[in-house]
Amino acid sequence: MNNYQCYHVLGLEDSATIKEVKAAYRRLALQYHPDKDTSHQDGKKFKVITEAYQTIRTDYKKSIGSNSAHRNYNNKSSNKERDFGSRKYSWGARPSDDASGEDWSKYTRQTENAYQDFWKYYEKTFWEYYERVRAEARVETEPVIGVDRDIPVSVKVDPSRCIACCSCETIVPTVFRVERNVRVNPKSRVINEQGARSEKILDAAQTCPTKAISVTDKESLRRLYPW
Repeated sequence: MNNYQCYHVLGLEDSATIKEVKAAYRRLALQYHPDKDTSHQDGKKFKVITEAYQTIRTDYKKSIGSNSAHRNYNNKSSNKERDFGSRKYSWGARPSDDASGEDWSKYTRQTENAYQDFWKYYEKTFWEYYERVRAEARVETEPVIGVDRDIPVSVKVDPSRCIACCSCETIVPTVFRVERNVRVNPKSRVINEQGARSEKILDAAQTCPTKAISVTDKESLRRLYPW
């Protein structure tokens, strides 16, 4: 299934945001759950919806990683170009700008030379502060959608929320299992917290339409999902 087909399955345009994709998936997962959808009792429709969501989400995570690497490369290149200690700072238009008119440096040269060290320190401090604030803002506004390394996690299923949609078991059957021997109101349960990588477990948790699965970092006790 290609990207276009995945968006089509979820009833979305290919320009939809990841939030819109998640909302569409949860709505369709509830609608086509095998226990509710009598016209698709084999659960095929539900599995296609889950596969479409997983494909889009995987591509989204890859794009974030690619953009992050690109930003890091640009930042390193930019830092080299600044070269704080090798040249004097000139004010006004850059050499590449089309700046007509008189040469303003004759008015600013004295101040520029007198406060050279100050402006070098100011610019260096400004960019360090800017990068730090931007990184903090990114952590606050972008929820954890994965982890960079495999970490030990605690996984729980809230039975009051679980609708036994099977999405978690479909993605990581080594961690989750739905009670098929229970005829009335079956639930999914955790059979092995270490049955898959933490990132894969997070993927499964985020496909749950009712957010019944919680994932916590065992070392830091930080809640990874739900946020």
